[in-house]
Amino acid sequence: MPTTTNYSITLPTVGGSKNVWGSTLNDAFQSLETEVYNVDTTLGDVSDSVTPSLAYNLAQAATNASTALSVSNKSLNTTLTTLTSRVSALETLVGDVGTTGSVADDARTAKTTAQSAYTAATT
Repeated sequence: MPTTTNYSITLPTVGGSKNVWGSTLNDAFQSLETEVYNVDTTLGDVSDSVTPSLAYNLAQAATNASTALSVSNKSLNTTLTTLTSRVSALETLVGDVGTTGSVADDARTAKTTAQSAYTAATT
């Protein structure tokens, strides 16, 4: 008779298990019930904090991970908000390259002057 792949539960042979298929199916259902019961017993109840059960520990881990993620997101948002504010302040301080008298325009002018002086000195 054929068996299942994972638990080797005996299956009736189609067209060949005359007068035994009922017992074969009953045994298969009993094996399946035993396997499901073993899994259920191993996991335990989610509300069992006294033992604590595996299901309870998994639920707690999921809750803790969710809390950690929330705290991390808040911290990241605060950091990004601060960074954005500082970049905006820096942009205001430096100004635009095309605005006469701005730090950015003065830096561009100094760069151009330095390049000209270098060229003159090396030729």
